[in-house]
Amino acid sequence: MKKILTVLLLSFLSVTALASEQADKTAAAKEVLEASNAKAIFSEARRQIEGMTDQALTQTIPADNKAMMERYTSRVQTILEEGLDWGAMEEQMLAIYQRTFSLQELRDMAEFYQSDSGRAIMKKMPQVMAESVQISQRQMQHVMPSLQQMFSDMEAELAQADAQKGTQKP
Repeated sequence: MKKILTVLLLSFLSVTALASEQADKTAAAKEVLEASNAKAIFSEARRQIEGMTDQALTQTIPADNKAMMERYTSRVQTILEEGLDWGAMEEQMLAIYQRTFSLQELRDMAEFYQSDSGRAIMKKMPQVMAESVQISQRQMQHVMPSLQQMFSDMEAELAQADAQKGTQKP
């Protein structure tokens, strides 16, 4: 009987310790997200997406069709509000941080982001990311014609193969 009680007590203590560590990791992960200004970075990324979609709409919809522009701008806003929600993103980020980093690593990250250097880096990071996105977009503009040509070639080759199959039937 003593062995059973000992095993039960040890099991209870293990579960309690795990729950406590998980709570500590959750709190540390929240601290990292707050210290790293993740919400502001997310908001900036969303503003950039809004800007890109507005630009795409402006390039697509004729300037004299203001009603259509307003309608599609409103639809874009609704889609982005529903699909790019910080609350949902925060939950997923917390899960990633907790899965990826140890409690000590999370505490060290939070400490770094709260330091002068950490704050300076996080303050400048949105600009770095914005410029990085612009570079990627420029690079894609150079790559897209080659990719489009490759897909055209592939479609032609597939069509030719299908045509040959059709003529080879017994």
